[in-house]
Amino acid sequence: MKKIYFDNVSTTSLHEEVLKTYKDLLDKYYCNSDALYDDGVVIYDMQEKSRALIAELLKVDKDEVIFTSGASEANSLAIKGLCLNQSERKHLITTIYEHSSAYNAFKQLEEHFGFEVTYLMPEDKSGQISADQLKKAIRKDTLLVSVMAVNNEIGIINDIKEIKELIKHYPGLYFHCDLTQAVGKIPFDLQDIDLASFSAHKIHGLKGSGVLVKKRHVGLLPLINGGQQESGIRGGTSNALCNIVLAKTLRLALEEEDKYHAYMLELGAYFKERIKEVEGIKINSPEGAIYNLINIETPLTSEVMLNALNLKNIMVSSKSTCGSRKNESNRTLKSMGIDDDHAIRVSFDHHNTKEEIDYFIDSIKEIIKKYA
Repeated sequence: MKKIYFDNVSTTSLHEEVLKTYKDLLDKYYCNSDALYDDGVVIYDMQEKSRALIAELLKVDKDEVIFTSGASEANSLAIKGLCLNQSERKHLITTIYEHSSAYNAFKQLEEHFGFEVTYLMPEDKSGQISADQLKKAIRKDTLLVSVMAVNNEIGIINDIKEIKELIKHYPGLYFHCDLTQAVGKIPFDLQDIDLASFSAHKIHGLKGSGVLVKKRHVGLLPLINGGQQESGIRGGTSNALCNIVLAKTLRLALEEEDKYHAYMLELGAYFKERIKEVEGIKINSPEGAIYNLINIETPLTSEVMLNALNLKNIMVSSKSTCGSRKNESNRTLKSMGIDDDHAIRVSFDHHNTKEEIDYFIDSIKEIIKKYA
């Protein structure tokens, strides 16, 4: 049996067109994009063309696109860069279930730089953070609100439009949104979002490649000091070839979004129907969650289930890969009252099939019968 990959919210396979373009570039372009001789200027120009194309796709200005090593760096730069660039407002608002790159940035600001952070928790089974809930937390000294569009553990989709509309009424209050699990999956609009981040490798692009959208009115303190790169906000020699192919990566993801959406709805519905056959299984993902991610609870511990599935050539996860080697409780699941010791995360992509789901269902039945 071939290996079945059901961990697509962790990372995705590389799109063949992206891979081909990257290989073609590697064969020819190796110079520093900031060099002033002809070959360096050619690479710089290609990178800037990519920046302009990304800006066009996102409907922002070209100088608002900052290339990063991925969403983790983009989140850190957005949150810490904004907060450390000022000294007046010391109150921040985020959610208990942000990605670790955002959550730990807030923790660091709280523990080492004197900021006070309010961590919002879901109030109902939807798992969403509501505008009313957020409104109650906003204070006169609140500087930043950071709420992710789609949760990477359980698939909660927050109403970002509603949150944006609220924040507009508070002058000087900034809004950051982690779009990593949203890009290419659900529609999004960057109007009235001050800072937004995403990674290429979640949409069939290269690892080590990402974007921070920083609107012109937002000031950031650089976290990586260096030279002129990225308008002086992110120093270091540009990862130019990754930055160049990111435009194609994003374009392909957005072009294929409708087709992807329809197939994932079909695949997700099929999985939910078939998983009902397995005794002792509970679906943790709430109604209205993202369609390509289904978190389930099994009678066995996550460790036993993951190892048993791995022996059957099925790859799933029990938590975000960023915390997979840490023996820590899952913030997202705990906030929803879910037993994280028995939860596994199954996430699909357009490469997956109903036949693979059938094999998964048969396998999980056998495993539960053997070990329960």
